Amino acid sequence: MELDYTYFEAEEGGYVGYFNDFPQHVTQGETIEELEEMLMDVYECMELSKYRKNKLVVA
Repeated sequence: MELDYTYFEAEEGGYVGYFNDFPQHVTQGETIEELEEMLMDVYECMELSKYRKNKLVVA
């Protein structure tokens, strides 16, 4: 799977980025590689969140 993202250099150093389809979920990293790892973490959290919303809790 390929996910497009946008990134730019932060004024204080490092990089800031977000997935183009989810610009409200911004993350950062010291290097491009770290930024990509952080973006994957954001993606995984969004996927987990999607499943949690659909979980039925029976008491």
